[in-house]
Amino acid sequence: MKLHLTAVAAAFALTVGAAGAKTFKWTSASDIPTWDIHSQNNALANGIHAAVYESLVYYNSKTFKPEPVLATSWQQVTPTQLRMNLRKGVKFHDGSEFTSADAVFSLERAMAKSSNFGVYAQGIDRVVAVDGHTIDIFTKDPNPVLLNQLTELRMMSKAWAEKNRSTEPKDIKTQDENFAHRNANGTGPFMLKEWQPDQKLVLARNANWWGKAETNVTEVVYTPVKNVATRTAALLSGEVDFVLDPSPQDLPRLRQNGNLKVLDGVENRTIFFGMDQFRDELPGSNIKGKNPLKDQRVRKALYQ
Repeated sequence: MKLHLTAVAAAFALTVGAAGAKTFKWTSASDIPTWDIHSQNNALANGIHAAVYESLVYYNSKTFKPEPVLATSWQQVTPTQLRMNLRKGVKFHDGSEFTSADAVFSLERAMAKSSNFGVYAQGIDRVVAVDGHTIDIFTKDPNPVLLNQLTELRMMSKAWAEKNRSTEPKDIKTQDENFAHRNANGTGPFMLKEWQPDQKLVLARNANWWGKAETNVTEVVYTPVKNVATRTAALLSGEVDFVLDPSPQDLPRLRQNGNLKVLDGVENRTIFFGMDQFRDELPGSNIKGKNPLKDQRVRKALYQ
């Protein structure tokens, strides 16, 4: 498996390789909300987390089909039973071995009430360890997209979570912090070296990673910068190597700069906008006493 810094970072890993740098510096508008991998389903956080924590399977960058990561193979034993064979010899960053106990724990943790990743665990009935490196995932009904769901459920050390009182995900409603909120212990190609919320995040390469590191990046430094003009200026001056979210107005100027490369791509994301058609009155609307969206003709007019 090739080293990938996630969907967010895969492109800039290639950019850095071409530049011959070892420390990769990049920026975006905001910081990640937490290091607890089952707490908040946030796109930026999911991307950065995936460099430190790994899932059982992940998408192939070319075919976009789930491929082995911490699971090496799987078999559909029955329509509602998926058996997964786990990779042997994998170590967490603290040196402990990754086993079926960690996989069962992680999937159950993602299913907890305080987890914001329940959508990816939807349909899972229970998870059972068959032996030290084999698990069975039982679903309530046949689930043809279970592998796709598993791509976003990352593995955490059970012993580490128990030792540091982080067996439950950080609850975003109460905002009570646990140890996993500011600390990390994954199996991925990078390790968390430093995190100063809203200031700086530093990742260091994991020299003991089980995979093959096809990059010369040994350190990643992420600095959140709210002002888009400041981000662009940092890129132009060489202060950073990559800007995730440049201003659309700056793109023509950036494309003309021979020292920069603008990477374009289709985002793998679908956003559904639903109509609030069930309330008797729309909050914040200047139309009082009724809800126009309850009228099918209005909804049809908006749709067409």
